[in-house]
Amino acid sequence: MGGDPDPYHIRDGLRSEEDNETFKNYYVRPQYITLDGATYWKGYKTYSEYNYLKPGIASWIKTRHFETALKLTSKYFHKCNVIDFGCADGAFLPSLAKYFNHVVAVDRNPNFVRIASKLVNEMDINNIELICNDNLTIKEVKSKISSEEWHILYLLDVLEHVGDRLNMYGSKLEFLREVSTLIHDDGIIVISVPKMIGISFLIQRLGLTLLRMNRESISIRDLIKAGIFNDTSNLERKWNGGHLGFNHKRLENCIRKEFSILEKKDGICIAKYPFKRFSAFFFCGKFFTHLKQSSLTSNFLSSS
Repeated sequence: MGGDPDPYHIRDGLRSEEDNETFKNYYVRPQYITLDGATYWKGYKTYSEYNYLKPGIASWIKTRHFETALKLTSKYFHKCNVIDFGCADGAFLPSLAKYFNHVVAVDRNPNFVRIASKLVNEMDINNIELICNDNLTIKEVKSKISSEEWHILYLLDVLEHVGDRLNMYGSKLEFLREVSTLIHDDGIIVISVPKMIGISFLIQRLGLTLLRMNRESISIRDLIKAGIFNDTSNLERKWNGGHLGFNHKRLENCIRKEFSILEKKDGICIAKYPFKRFSAFFFCGKFFTHLKQSSLTSNFLSSS
Protein backbone atom coordinates (compact mmCIF):
# COMPACT_ATOMS: atom_id res chain seq x y z
CA MET A 1 0.00 0.00 0.00
CA GLY A 2 3.07 2.25 0.10
CA GLY A 3 2.13 3.77 3.45
CA ASP A 4 -0.76 5.73 2.00
CA PRO A 5 -3.52 5.73 4.64
CA ASP A 6 -6.11 5.92 1.86
CA PRO A 7 -4.61 4.03 -1.11
CA TYR A 8 -7.87 3.99 -3.02
CA HIS A 9 -8.41 7.75 -2.56
CA ILE A 10 -11.84 7.27 -1.06
CA ARG A 11 -13.22 9.97 1.23
CA ASP A 12 -16.57 10.62 2.82
CA GLY A 13 -18.50 12.97 0.61
CA LEU A 14 -16.71 11.75 -2.52
CA ARG A 15 -19.97 12.35 -4.35
CA SER A 16 -21.61 15.69 -3.80
CA GLU A 17 -25.29 15.94 -2.91
CA GLU A 18 -25.86 17.28 -6.42
CA ASP A 19 -24.16 14.24 -7.95
CA ASN A 20 -26.23 11.92 -5.80
CA GLU A 21 -29.41 13.56 -6.99
CA THR A 22 -28.33 13.53 -10.64
CA PHE A 23 -27.21 9.92 -10.78
CA LYS A 24 -29.46 8.61 -8.00
CA ASN A 25 -26.49 7.12 -6.17
CA TYR A 26 -26.82 7.10 -2.40
CA TYR A 27 -24.03 4.77 -1.34
CA VAL A 28 -21.13 6.47 0.45
CA ARG A 29 -17.96 4.42 0.10
CA PRO A 30 -15.95 4.11 3.31
CA GLN A 31 -12.38 5.23 3.80
CA TYR A 32 -9.69 2.60 3.61
CA ILE A 33 -9.13 1.48 7.20
CA THR A 34 -6.98 -1.31 8.59
CA LEU A 35 -5.37 -2.43 11.84
CA ASP A 36 -1.70 -3.14 12.45
CA GLY A 37 -0.97 -6.70 11.43
CA ALA A 38 -4.42 -7.19 9.92
CA THR A 39 -4.81 -9.64 7.07
CA TYR A 40 -7.88 -10.97 5.25
CA TRP A 41 -7.23 -12.76 1.96
CA LYS A 42 -4.44 -12.96 -0.62
CA GLY A 43 -2.67 -9.82 0.51
CA TYR A 44 -5.80 -7.80 1.21
CA LYS A 45 -5.92 -6.53 4.76
CA THR A 46 -9.64 -6.21 5.35
CA TYR A 47 -12.99 -7.61 4.26
CA SER A 48 -14.02 -4.25 2.82
CA GLU A 49 -10.80 -3.84 0.88
CA TYR A 50 -11.20 -7.26 -0.74
CA ASN A 51 -14.89 -6.92 -1.52
CA TYR A 52 -15.63 -3.22 -2.02
CA LEU A 53 -12.58 -0.97 -2.21
CA LYS A 54 -10.17 -2.53 -4.68
CA PRO A 55 -10.31 -1.25 -8.27
CA GLY A 56 -12.35 -3.11 -10.85
CA ILE A 57 -15.84 -4.17 -11.83
CA ALA A 58 -16.12 -6.84 -9.12
CA SER A 59 -16.10 -4.24 -6.35
CA TRP A 60 -18.59 -2.10 -8.24
CA ILE A 61 -20.97 -5.05 -8.62
CA LYS A 62 -20.70 -5.98 -4.95
CA THR A 63 -21.59 -2.46 -3.80
CA ARG A 64 -24.81 -2.50 -5.85
CA HIS A 65 -26.71 -4.30 -3.10
CA PHE A 66 -25.92 -1.41 -0.74
CA GLU A 67 -27.26 1.03 -3.32
CA THR A 68 -30.40 -1.03 -3.76
CA ALA A 69 -30.98 -1.33 -0.01
CA LEU A 70 -30.73 2.45 0.31
CA LYS A 71 -33.12 3.08 -2.58
CA LEU A 72 -35.61 0.66 -1.02
CA THR A 73 -35.65 2.71 2.17
CA SER A 74 -34.95 6.21 0.83
CA LYS A 75 -38.47 7.37 1.75
CA TYR A 76 -37.43 7.00 5.40
CA PHE A 77 -34.19 8.99 5.16
CA HIS A 78 -33.69 11.30 8.16
CA LYS A 79 -36.90 10.00 9.77
CA CYS A 80 -35.83 7.05 11.90
CA ASN A 81 -33.13 4.94 13.56
CA VAL A 82 -31.72 1.79 11.95
CA ILE A 83 -29.79 -1.38 12.76
CA ASP A 84 -27.18 -3.02 10.52
CA PHE A 85 -27.06 -6.61 11.77
CA GLY A 86 -23.99 -8.37 10.37
CA CYS A 87 -22.20 -5.12 9.56
CA ALA A 88 -18.80 -6.78 8.98
CA ASP A 89 -16.08 -4.11 9.14
CA GLY A 90 -18.40 -1.24 8.35
CA ALA A 91 -18.66 -0.86 4.57
CA PHE A 92 -22.32 0.23 4.83
CA LEU A 93 -22.00 2.41 7.92
CA PRO A 94 -21.02 5.76 6.36
CA SER A 95 -24.13 5.54 4.17
CA LEU A 96 -26.46 4.69 7.03
CA ALA A 97 -24.95 7.40 9.22
CA LYS A 98 -25.55 9.95 6.48
CA TYR A 99 -29.20 9.12 5.86
CA PHE A 100 -30.56 8.03 9.25
CA ASN A 101 -30.77 9.60 12.67
CA HIS A 102 -28.97 6.92 14.65
CA VAL A 103 -27.36 3.61 13.68
CA VAL A 104 -26.61 0.47 15.66
CA ALA A 105 -24.08 -1.81 13.94
CA VAL A 106 -23.77 -5.44 15.09
CA ASP A 107 -21.26 -8.12 14.14
CA ARG A 108 -19.96 -11.25 15.84
CA ASN A 109 -16.37 -10.88 14.57
CA PRO A 110 -14.36 -8.82 17.11
CA ASN A 111 -11.76 -7.79 14.51
CA PHE A 112 -14.48 -6.56 12.17
CA VAL A 113 -15.98 -4.52 14.99
CA ARG A 114 -12.58 -3.02 15.84
CA ILE A 115 -12.02 -2.00 12.21
CA ALA A 116 -15.54 -0.57 12.01
CA SER A 117 -14.91 1.37 15.22
CA LYS A 118 -11.71 2.83 13.77
CA LEU A 119 -13.58 3.70 10.57
CA VAL A 120 -16.24 5.56 12.53
CA ASN A 121 -13.59 7.48 14.45
CA GLU A 122 -11.47 8.31 11.39
CA MET A 123 -14.50 9.58 9.48
CA ASP A 124 -15.68 11.52 12.54
CA ILE A 125 -19.10 9.86 12.54
CA ASN A 126 -20.96 10.45 15.80
CA ASN A 127 -24.32 8.71 15.34
CA ILE A 128 -23.19 5.05 15.26
CA GLU A 129 -23.21 2.57 18.14
CA LEU A 130 -21.16 -0.62 17.61
CA ILE A 131 -21.87 -3.95 19.30
CA CYS A 132 -19.94 -7.23 19.07
CA ASN A 133 -22.51 -10.01 19.49
CA ASP A 134 -20.02 -12.88 19.78
CA ASN A 135 -21.62 -15.42 22.17
CA LEU A 136 -24.61 -13.14 22.75
CA THR A 137 -28.25 -14.08 22.27
CA ILE A 138 -30.59 -11.74 20.44
CA LYS A 139 -32.17 -10.89 23.80
CA GLU A 140 -28.75 -9.94 25.16
CA VAL A 141 -28.04 -7.81 22.09
CA LYS A 142 -31.35 -6.05 22.62
CA SER A 143 -30.39 -5.27 26.20
CA LYS A 144 -27.23 -3.52 24.97
CA ILE A 145 -29.06 -1.33 22.48
CA SER A 146 -30.16 2.08 23.67
CA SER A 147 -33.81 2.54 24.53
CA GLU A 148 -34.62 4.55 21.42
CA GLU A 149 -37.09 3.13 18.89
CA TRP A 150 -35.56 1.31 15.92
CA HIS A 151 -37.57 1.06 12.72
CA ILE A 152 -35.34 -0.45 10.01
CA LEU A 153 -33.24 -3.60 10.29
CA TYR A 154 -30.76 -4.37 7.51
CA LEU A 155 -29.82 -8.05 7.11
CA LEU A 156 -27.54 -7.89 4.08
CA ASP A 157 -25.87 -11.19 3.18
CA VAL A 158 -26.62 -12.62 6.62
CA LEU A 159 -29.38 -15.24 6.39
CA GLU A 160 -27.38 -17.56 4.14
CA HIS A 161 -24.82 -17.91 6.96
CA VAL A 162 -27.09 -18.61 9.94
CA GLY A 163 -29.01 -21.71 10.90
CA ASP A 164 -28.76 -25.42 11.55
CA ARG A 165 -27.88 -27.81 8.72
CA LEU A 166 -30.48 -30.33 9.95
CA ASN A 167 -33.24 -27.71 9.85
CA MET A 168 -31.69 -25.28 7.45
CA TYR A 169 -34.61 -23.06 6.46
CA GLY A 170 -36.74 -23.50 9.53
CA SER A 171 -33.80 -22.32 11.65
CA LYS A 172 -33.27 -19.33 9.37
CA LEU A 173 -36.92 -18.40 9.76
CA GLU A 174 -36.62 -18.74 13.53
CA PHE A 175 -33.59 -16.43 13.47
CA LEU A 176 -35.60 -13.94 11.43
CA ARG A 177 -38.38 -14.05 14.00
CA GLU A 178 -35.90 -13.44 16.83
CA VAL A 179 -33.93 -10.66 15.21
CA SER A 180 -37.12 -8.84 14.25
CA THR A 181 -37.70 -8.23 17.96
CA LEU A 182 -34.90 -5.65 17.84
CA ILE A 183 -37.10 -3.19 15.98
CA HIS A 184 -40.45 -1.54 16.51
CA ASP A 185 -43.65 -3.42 15.68
CA ASP A 186 -44.15 -1.27 12.58
CA GLY A 187 -40.54 -1.71 11.52
CA ILE A 188 -38.99 -2.71 8.22
CA ILE A 189 -36.53 -5.53 7.56
CA VAL A 190 -34.36 -5.37 4.43
CA ILE A 191 -32.75 -8.66 3.46
CA SER A 192 -30.34 -9.61 0.71
CA VAL A 193 -29.06 -13.13 0.09
CA PRO A 194 -27.02 -14.60 -2.78
CA LYS A 195 -28.61 -16.50 -5.63
CA MET A 196 -26.78 -19.81 -5.52
CA ILE A 197 -28.96 -21.58 -8.08
CA GLY A 198 -29.96 -21.06 -11.69
CA ILE A 199 -28.24 -19.38 -14.62
CA SER A 200 -27.18 -16.40 -12.50
CA PHE A 201 -25.28 -18.83 -10.26
CA LEU A 202 -23.47 -20.30 -13.28
CA ILE A 203 -22.59 -16.78 -14.48
CA GLN A 204 -21.40 -15.90 -10.97
CA ARG A 205 -19.10 -18.93 -10.87
CA LEU A 206 -17.71 -18.08 -14.29
CA GLY A 207 -17.11 -14.48 -13.25
CA LEU A 208 -15.36 -15.47 -10.03
CA THR A 209 -13.15 -17.85 -11.99
CA LEU A 210 -12.22 -15.24 -14.60
CA LEU A 211 -11.53 -12.62 -11.92
CA ARG A 212 -9.59 -15.18 -9.86
CA MET A 213 -11.66 -14.40 -6.79
CA ASN A 214 -12.28 -16.63 -3.80
CA ARG A 215 -14.96 -19.27 -4.38
CA GLU A 216 -16.03 -22.42 -2.59
CA SER A 217 -15.15 -25.65 -4.37
CA ILE A 218 -17.98 -27.56 -6.04
CA SER A 219 -18.14 -30.69 -8.18
CA ILE A 220 -19.27 -30.50 -11.80
CA ARG A 221 -22.27 -32.67 -10.91
CA ASP A 222 -23.43 -30.38 -8.11
CA LEU A 223 -22.75 -27.30 -10.23
CA ILE A 224 -25.03 -28.65 -12.98
CA LYS A 225 -27.74 -29.68 -10.51
CA ALA A 226 -27.75 -26.27 -8.83
CA GLY A 227 -27.25 -24.19 -11.97
CA ILE A 228 -29.66 -25.98 -14.31
CA PHE A 229 -32.12 -27.84 -12.09
CA ASN A 230 -32.11 -25.54 -9.01
CA ASP A 231 -31.34 -28.67 -6.98
CA THR A 232 -29.12 -28.06 -3.94
CA SER A 233 -30.11 -31.17 -1.99
CA ASN A 234 -26.62 -32.68 -2.03
CA LEU A 235 -24.93 -29.35 -1.31
CA GLU A 236 -27.27 -28.69 1.62
CA ARG A 237 -25.99 -31.84 3.33
CA LYS A 238 -22.50 -30.32 3.15
CA TRP A 239 -23.52 -26.79 4.11
CA ASN A 240 -21.16 -25.33 6.73
CA GLY A 241 -22.41 -21.77 7.01
CA GLY A 242 -21.06 -20.62 3.66
CA HIS A 243 -22.80 -19.83 0.38
CA LEU A 244 -22.77 -23.23 -1.29
CA GLY A 245 -25.86 -25.23 -0.40
CA PHE A 246 -27.98 -22.14 0.20
CA ASN A 247 -31.10 -21.93 -1.95
CA HIS A 248 -33.00 -18.63 -1.92
CA LYS A 249 -36.09 -20.27 -3.43
CA ARG A 250 -36.30 -22.73 -0.57
CA LEU A 251 -35.93 -19.85 1.87
CA GLU A 252 -38.73 -17.99 0.11
CA ASN A 253 -40.94 -21.09 0.22
CA CYS A 254 -40.26 -21.44 3.93
CA ILE A 255 -41.24 -17.82 4.51
CA ARG A 256 -44.43 -18.39 2.49
CA LYS A 257 -45.58 -20.87 5.14
CA GLU A 258 -46.17 -17.90 7.40
CA PHE A 259 -46.47 -15.05 4.90
CA SER A 260 -49.19 -14.83 2.25
CA ILE A 261 -48.05 -13.34 -1.05
CA LEU A 262 -50.49 -10.57 -1.98
CA GLU A 263 -48.84 -9.20 -5.10
CA LYS A 264 -45.94 -9.99 -7.37
CA LYS A 265 -44.80 -7.88 -10.30
CA ASP A 266 -41.41 -7.70 -12.02
CA GLY A 267 -39.86 -9.71 -9.22
CA ILE A 268 -41.42 -7.57 -6.49
CA CYS A 269 -43.66 -9.39 -4.04
CA ILE A 270 -46.02 -8.07 -1.41
CA ALA A 271 -46.77 -10.55 1.36
CA LYS A 272 -48.71 -10.40 4.59
CA TYR A 273 -48.42 -12.10 7.94
CA PRO A 274 -50.92 -10.92 10.59
CA PHE A 275 -50.43 -7.19 10.05
CA LYS A 276 -47.07 -7.72 8.33
CA ARG A 277 -45.97 -7.53 4.72
CA PHE A 278 -42.79 -7.75 2.65
CA SER A 279 -41.64 -7.12 -0.88
CA ALA A 280 -38.89 -8.98 -2.69
CA PHE A 281 -36.92 -8.61 -5.88
CA PHE A 282 -33.88 -10.03 -7.67
CA PHE A 283 -30.88 -7.80 -8.29
CA CYS A 284 -27.28 -8.39 -9.37
CA GLY A 285 -27.33 -12.04 -8.38
CA LYS A 286 -29.07 -11.21 -5.11
CA PHE A 287 -32.47 -12.19 -3.81
CA PHE A 288 -33.58 -9.02 -2.04
CA THR A 289 -36.37 -8.86 0.51
CA HIS A 290 -37.96 -5.77 1.99
CA LEU A 291 -40.06 -6.79 4.98
CA LYS A 292 -42.55 -4.50 6.67
CA GLN A 293 -44.14 -5.25 9.99
CA SER A 294 -47.37 -4.28 11.69
CA SER A 295 -49.96 -1.64 10.90
CA LEU A 296 -49.60 0.51 7.82
CA THR A 297 -51.47 3.27 9.58
CA SER A 298 -48.80 3.90 12.19
CA ASN A 299 -47.31 7.35 12.58
CA PHE A 300 -43.97 6.15 11.24
CA LEU A 301 -45.33 4.84 7.95
CA SER A 302 -48.10 7.36 7.44
CA SER A 303 -45.68 10.27 7.85
CA SER A 304 -43.49 9.04 4.99
